[in-house]
Amino acid sequence: MLLGLAGVTGTAVLASCGSTSTLPLASTTTLAKEPAGYGLGARFPDGYNSSTIMAIGSPQRAPYVLLGSDGWPITENVPDSIELIIEHEGATLGSLTINRHGEPGSTPYYPLIFTPPTVGVYTVTLNGSTATHLFKVKEPGDLPMLLVGEQLPPIETPTMINPQGIEPVCSRFEEPCPFHQLSVAEALKQSRPIAVLVSTPGFCQSDVCGPAVEVLIAAIALQEHDWSVIHAEVYVGPNNNDFTTAPVIDALGLPFEPSLYVANAQGTITEVVHLTMDQREVTAALATAV
Repeated sequence: MLLGLAGVTGTAVLASCGSTSTLPLASTTTLAKEPAGYGLGARFPDGYNSSTIMAIGSPQRAPYVLLGSDGWPITENVPDSIELIIEHEGATLGSLTINRHGEPGSTPYYPLIFTPPTVGVYTVTLNGSTATHLFKVKEPGDLPMLLVGEQLPPIETPTMINPQGIEPVCSRFEEPCPFHQLSVAEALKQSRPIAVLVSTPGFCQSDVCGPAVEVLIAAIALQEHDWSVIHAEVYVGPNNNDFTTAPVIDALGLPFEPSLYVANAQGTITEVVHLTMDQREVTAALATAV
């Protein structure tokens, strides 16, 4: 069964989609006792509880949430911004002010974006607090997933006309989303920017993966250019308790969901947004392809 972030724990604790973790903290995060009283929780695989998604040489995205004294994410009355200090092997690389993100009703998060200069272990500290988090950074070639600058492969993702044995083609509750008219392979022939979202809204109910389809629908509706947009489900037949992963998972090298891949008209990946995302970040990702 594909791994996905079910809520958050102290670091990125991975659990099966739809499940809930019983561990509010992990070993690489500390809770702040003073002065702010916040803990720092990672919403990305950090290399400790699961394989890292962080690589050197290009901007990397590490979304964080603030934790309460009980170790669980704080959902309201959080700061508009936080300052995070980045260290590597005892040397301070700098600090960044991160604005709050998140859709209404979801857990607020703070996406740290920076370019790691070298492989190894990095420490992030919440300024004004004792809260810290460690994550590992690898060479790009050591990561399983496709990265920015690579070509989007011609994947025969399911469509409403050709579901290719995937049932349901779209697990969105209200009705299927409008992103099942083309396969990725067909989209690559149309010379238009492409957005590919891998998610299973009906079978991942946390506020990490559940809202991703709705966020993309809202962001695409505001675009001035014509887009080829594909939503691909994660599992072959979850309604029949078949949680075999769909071929798109192996094609993109994904050990988690949701993931959004954005590519330009030539099929070159221009941005990737993994796991928790909001309309502001998705809109910014789409802008990289036009």
